[in-house]
Amino acid sequence: MVLLSLKEEDKDFPANNNSQARFKDIKNMGYTVCIYPIGNRRWGKILLPLPLNAEMQYETFTPQFKSRVIRLFNGVNAYEAKQTAAVALIPDHKFSEVRWDEDTKVENPMTMTDEEIIAKFQLLDNQRNQEKREICRNCVQTGQRGKLFGIDFYPVGVDKWDENIPKRGKRAEKGCEGCPWYDIEAWRKAVNEKLKKQ
Repeated sequence: MVLLSLKEEDKDFPANNNSQARFKDIKNMGYTVCIYPIGNRRWGKILLPLPLNAEMQYETFTPQFKSRVIRLFNGVNAYEAKQTAAVALIPDHKFSEVRWDEDTKVENPMTMTDEEIIAKFQLLDNQRNQEKREICRNCVQTGQRGKLFGIDFYPVGVDKWDENIPKRGKRAEKGCEGCPWYDIEAWRKAVNEKLKKQ
């Protein structure tokens, strides 16, 4: 196992003045930044190489594709159900990347139809996107499906992952249906329908 100092990583990673983007680049290359004490208020940093796994293989979007998705959803943040500034929005895959396998990742060409985009994405801000990622990771690890606003309601399935459905790969998407985080707008509509019937 080869460890790199943070200075040494300059020659292996493209320069990026945005520290968050730089750390994401480092992570996507298969490294974890480890920070350790080396004296009074001084810290050393090394890069620990880790094997890439499915949950690290985030898709990236061209600026044109991202703008198209935001326009298509009228800039509505699915979590808040209201229009949000485009700069704060991220196209979020309804089917979480932590459940992808090698055959699941596909490109998102501009030739996708509006219907395909609506079926595949929702808009979230970065904070909710990160929250969803952690909830989905926990679901993969424990089988406990996520909740939204603490509400124990699943229009499809129950609060536990269906053991008859594989944990990863395209067929795993079936197990995500009914989870509020999978399609927040569909879940919200199901909640409202249930309330109308009471």
